[in-house]
Amino acid sequence: MSETPVAPEEAAETAAAPAAATPETPAAATDAAAAPAPASSTESELGQALKEQEISIRSLIEAGVHYGHQPGRWNPLMRSYIFGERNGTHIIDLDQTLPLLKEGLDFLRETTAAGGTVLFVGTKRQAQGSIMAEARRAGQHYVNNRWLGGMLTNWKTVKKSIDRYNQYLDILGNEEKRAELSKKEQASMQRAVDKYAKSLEGIRRMERQPDAIFIVDVGKESIAVQEAKRLHIPIVGIVDTNNSPRDIDLVVPGNDDALRAIELYCVAAANACREGYDQHQQELVAQRSSQPAKPAGEAGPSSGRRVVEIKQQPRRGRGGRDGERAGGGKSYSAGGDKEDAAPKPAPAAKADAPAPAGGGAESK
Repeated sequence: MSETPVAPEEAAETAAAPAAATPETPAAATDAAAAPAPASSTESELGQALKEQEISIRSLIEAGVHYGHQPGRWNPLMRSYIFGERNGTHIIDLDQTLPLLKEGLDFLRETTAAGGTVLFVGTKRQAQGSIMAEARRAGQHYVNNRWLGGMLTNWKTVKKSIDRYNQYLDILGNEEKRAELSKKEQASMQRAVDKYAKSLEGIRRMERQPDAIFIVDVGKESIAVQEAKRLHIPIVGIVDTNNSPRDIDLVVPGNDDALRAIELYCVAAANACREGYDQHQQELVAQRSSQPAKPAGEAGPSSGRRVVEIKQQPRRGRGGRDGERAGGGKSYSAGGDKEDAAPKPAPAAKADAPAPAGGGAESK
């Protein structure tokens, strides 16, 4: 977005910003002197200041969140989020942006507190560095180079590519395995790793589909929006005045082109995810400590099966009449046919003479 002249009152507020941040400068300088960071460090001084301050209207103005696009490039669906026009540029209503941004951050915090994962998405050049740095700081996954078509809807195939990428990294990182390959095979594998790294580096530890997606510039990431919508994955999206908020679950109207604004969004989202993750870990520790201690003699966790120890050998059938063994010499175990296992009753003894028909006494 082309730079537009700043109004006098906005210039005064911007000029007052360094004065407000002056007390924090010596501390930052002391930390930098104690642990010098390399020149290619992804965290800037602005990002460090954003991590320590609370989001407010002033911080949004300082980051340039209120700047939209030219009226000729606007999307009519964003009419309700536009405050007005100044110097040929739409001005976004920050009174709506601030509560909507906090609502989206609360949702990300609740998602990670429940044990879920968040996918940070931003492939435009201005957002690549912030997306990668803040997603790593929060322990979440990210896509900052190129969104592969079907990354979510065709997850099984993408997961196979991720497994192959991790396998190649293990082989190239092990000297013994690498020595078994020829130079030609090593070069071919290295080219495949470089190709995979561009699109799979941020998700190579993602075991399943994410529970939420944080997107910067929903217009450029339209394929990601469509796939998430098809899979019913909630989206927290930064929507500028030239994009449509129709398919976004949690709309955050704001500038998605300025570096300071993008860094503010990413830092706030990473802080929310980090807070939710810490809360989830505390809950897990509390659950483990609340469980009663097991006795010393008790074995491991019960599997639901009852184990019966047999201390006496099973008795065989006793000798029957005339030396015959009951049951025909067969051995029976628990659960067998009880009718076959039970000994047959002895036949009743026959009388020597039939009783007289009259029922009288027997004659000698």
